[in-house]
Amino acid sequence: MSNEPITQPSMRDMHTRATKDAILRAAMELFSTHGYAETGVRDIARQARVNQALIARYFGSKIELYSEVLKEALDISHFTNVSRETFGEQLAKNFCTSPAESASIVPLLIYAAGDSTARDAALGLLAERVIKPLGTWFGEPEASERAAQFLAVVTGFFAYRLMLPVSTIGSDPSPAMQRWLAATLQEIVDRH
Repeated sequence: MSNEPITQPSMRDMHTRATKDAILRAAMELFSTHGYAETGVRDIARQARVNQALIARYFGSKIELYSEVLKEALDISHFTNVSRETFGEQLAKNFCTSPAESASIVPLLIYAAGDSTARDAALGLLAERVIKPLGTWFGEPEASERAAQFLAVVTGFFAYRLMLPVSTIGSDPSPAMQRWLAATLQEIVDRH
């Protein structure tokens, strides 16, 4: 056991963390609804109710802030902490009943496609934080291919569910759609 005293964060540290969190939340919302190219640093500062200079101070540039938002959103643990035997069923149920939390990253990625700087940042982070670890979790054969297939299915599903709502996928996916999604995701996991 250590004899070092436990230090409490200072008021300044707590304020800094709260300010950074407000900036990240505002950036996530704006990048997810308007895209990288259409979102300005001023817009983020206004939404976060902070001085624009604080964004540069804490995050550097707009692209560094975008990358930080992506890093926060690219958490694959809610995929890899699921039982392999019921992977498809569990994820399909989650995706069909509570899409907002499950898919917060999808608009960020889709809107990034229109800007080469954001697209490059997104592709690098996807490879590092999604494709590689999911591939490791899926295992061979074709680990990276299976991770990319998973990403394609999930991204496509949420693109049509949230951004271009098709009646059978929209706000309340049909039982047939949920069964298809479950079977498709399970096949990716089960392939040997």
